Amino acid sequence: MAKGLEIKRRIRSISSMLKVTKAMELIASIKMRKAQEAALRSKAYAFESWRSIIRLSKLPENRESPLLQENKEGKILVLVITSDRGLAGSYNADILRKVISFVEENGIENIDFITMGDKGMKFIQKIGGNIVANFALGKQIRFTMISPAALIGWEGFLQKKYKKFISIHTHFESAVKTQASYLQILPIDIKKLEEEGLGEDKTVEYLFEPKREEVMYEIIRQTVRALTYQVILESEAAEQAARMIAMRNASDAAGDLKEDFEFTYNQIRQQSITQELAEISAGAMALE
Repeated sequence: MAKGLEIKRRIRSISSMLKVTKAMELIASIKMRKAQEAALRSKAYAFESWRSIIRLSKLPENRESPLLQENKEGKILVLVITSDRGLAGSYNADILRKVISFVEENGIENIDFITMGDKGMKFIQKIGGNIVANFALGKQIRFTMISPAALIGWEGFLQKKYKKFISIHTHFESAVKTQASYLQILPIDIKKLEEEGLGEDKTVEYLFEPKREEVMYEIIRQTVRALTYQVILESEAAEQAARMIAMRNASDAAGDLKEDFEFTYNQIRQQSITQELAEISAGAMALE
């Protein structure tokens, strides 16, 4: 029965692990719902900001605005958003594959990185990338916390230190539909936004107060902050969705394994009982 006792110990161990994965799945699902709500609230503002810039960019005097044109010189600033911890399925691996692809295409010497998340920071350090800033995501993402990251990209672009500012993050659509992707934050990619249906055909005349340049400057500056905030919120929602699914899969696998061990244990126990009964019967027959 020694084998049966070993299997019983394994069943207890798997049961304990199952409680942990179930709890982690529940926590991740709660965090995902909160992050999803925050991302959806922010998305409406970010999209409307985009539309405002598209409308203004159609005016002849704004078409050549330097804020809408890629700088001819300078590096590329890349915001890489990962998680601090693992146990989130392929969430981090998908982002890091995007980073590798982007580095191979543009050359690591031409890129500066801003990292959010311990996994991304360690990976960028490992491949020899230049990290100009690293920000901890924290337990709660706030707009004021994101502003320094957006400010680095904004000022670097204005000073022509960077020819563009992009993010590599996980786009969140639903709990089961997320995708590692790029987003060009600066300069605002008008053509891409129009292709995605954010543009409008109607032409409207605008009066600017105080000045056209100041209005464009402020709208684009606030949009950069909003877009940076949006991609981080979506990444947070995608991370928790990935963790929830990973823990659900782990729970299902642990449940199946527990059932297999219980079936094997019951077989061994039944065989032991049958053997004992056979021995008792043989002893009784010998006494007769």
